[in-house]
Amino acid sequence: MLGLFLALVAQDTLRLPPGVTRGPLVLDRPTVVLGALGAVLRGEGRGSVIVVNAPHCVVRGLRIEGSGRDLDQDDAGVMIRADSVTLEDLVIRDVLFGVYLYQVRGARLARLDIAGAAAARESSQGNGIEFYYSRDVRVDSATITGVRDGMYFAYSDSVTVSGSAVRGVRFGLHFMFSHDDRFARNTFTDNAAGAVLMNSTGVRVEDNVFAWNGGSRSYGLVLQTATAPVVTGNLLVGNGVGVLFDNVIRGAFRGNLVAANWLGLELFNSSEGTAITGNALAGNTFDATGGGVAGAYTLCEGGRGNYWARAASEGYDLDGDGVLDAPHPAGSPFAALAVARPGLRLFLESPAARTLDWAERSFPVFDAGGVTDGCPLARPPATPALDRLPPAPRGSEGGAGGQRAAGGIALALGAVALAFARRRG
Repeated sequence: MLGLFLALVAQDTLRLPPGVTRGPLVLDRPTVVLGALGAVLRGEGRGSVIVVNAPHCVVRGLRIEGSGRDLDQDDAGVMIRADSVTLEDLVIRDVLFGVYLYQVRGARLARLDIAGAAAARESSQGNGIEFYYSRDVRVDSATITGVRDGMYFAYSDSVTVSGSAVRGVRFGLHFMFSHDDRFARNTFTDNAAGAVLMNSTGVRVEDNVFAWNGGSRSYGLVLQTATAPVVTGNLLVGNGVGVLFDNVIRGAFRGNLVAANWLGLELFNSSEGTAITGNALAGNTFDATGGGVAGAYTLCEGGRGNYWARAASEGYDLDGDGVLDAPHPAGSPFAALAVARPGLRLFLESPAARTLDWAERSFPVFDAGGVTDGCPLARPPATPALDRLPPAPRGSEGGAGGQRAAGGIALALGAVALAFARRRG
């Protein structure tokens, strides 16, 4: 251990041979660490395996394992406490936190494969990548599973995450008091929630897939106390709830496909000035609930709203302008009842309940108190293609929470695909 540290003082490049090298490794000057094929850096089960204290360090091409388990000390596979650090092509196993960035600027993380101990209790797990008071960081092509949260953002701004996949965790991405971040072209599957934005401003959510985040109260995307989020071009399929909006101020939700979820959109009345337009909703057990307070949500801009498959199948566009001739009440009393009383959900799937739902929409008696799309679209708009959808995890029923068989979801997706094929034709 001491000899390795002294060698680093005199060298700018450290090459790790094949096989196991004992850690920990502390970088106190700019250093390039290169692993040969089969190189493993193994910690002692205490503290972090690699600690980067110097800027402009590079760690590339090795397996890192064996950190401590002390949550108070933030034990990690790689602890970064310096600016402009690069991590590339790393496999990280048997650690508490995968990578921990502590007050870092200008780091780049690429092609990291991080897996935690999936059998560990959530309270004893760390996060795959944690950003603490960090900014100007880019993460590309990370794969994360079996940790508490895939990536956790605390007071961290201007971070970009792209091309990554997170599965089998609590929250794929978890933002707290973090602003002007962006995540694009990522995939989130089999989590309690794909991504959660809380107390954050100006986060951009673009071209991601949120799918098969199973269980009736699991979520594709959660927007909670979020200001000016921009959510565009995403695919939200087979989740318990596609998107939850709670106290979303001046948000924009446009050009997304929300399909085959148990509930497409859960809209709390606490939001203000949030636009939901140009989206397609199809094959959901319920499309939307809540959001009926004036000024909370706008579903029609410039004479164009959203595509609701149920409304399009029953409505008319007699003048051929691409907009149905009657407004569409997006919610229903059955949706509100299903959200409030989960024990009744099995009965709400029955043919009798569906008949009552049709009758209520045709001859309204109850005031559902939900949003209404004043200019629903007659044909699907351009939205993300279903060919981006990954297979459902083995044994998953994709968000129905045991209420709907996997075959039913396949049928719903088939109907969505047919509708979009007709639109392209």
